[in-house]
Amino acid sequence: MGSLITDNDKISETARFLISLPNEQLSKTSPFAIEKALQGIGRSPKSVKKLKSGDLLIETSSAIQTKSFLLAKTFLNNHVKITLHRTLNSSRGVISEPQLLHSPEPEILDGLSSRGGTFYIFNPITFFFPISTEIEQK
Repeated sequence: MGSLITDNDKISETARFLISLPNEQLSKTSPFAIEKALQGIGRSPKSVKKLKSGDLLIETSSAIQTKSFLLAKTFLNNHVKITLHRTLNSSRGVISEPQLLHSPEPEILDGLSSRGGTFYIFNPITFFFPISTEIEQK
């Protein structure tokens, strides 16, 4: 698949993150203290949700805020690792344009490269169904 991007400036263009903390730490902490700690890291995020796993899903509102959260090393005096959410930061799509069938792959990739992301080209499969050519014998 695509390569892992490690540059915080490039990563900060995306919007959602996952703060990994064990359940015990968050369950014993006041929601007001959690909110205050989040504001201390990167001001008020767009939204914060506590997942069943006990992790916090944080949606940021700007690239600067995203970078602030990515650079954070502690949260409520505990070591924290902030990572990108694996599925919420990406989208999948299929481009099905008949005119592209006759375009060479390098031209298609060059045309899409300015949009950022990873592209895969699957060659269309053409099915040939034999036509019955039985000759009636009399």
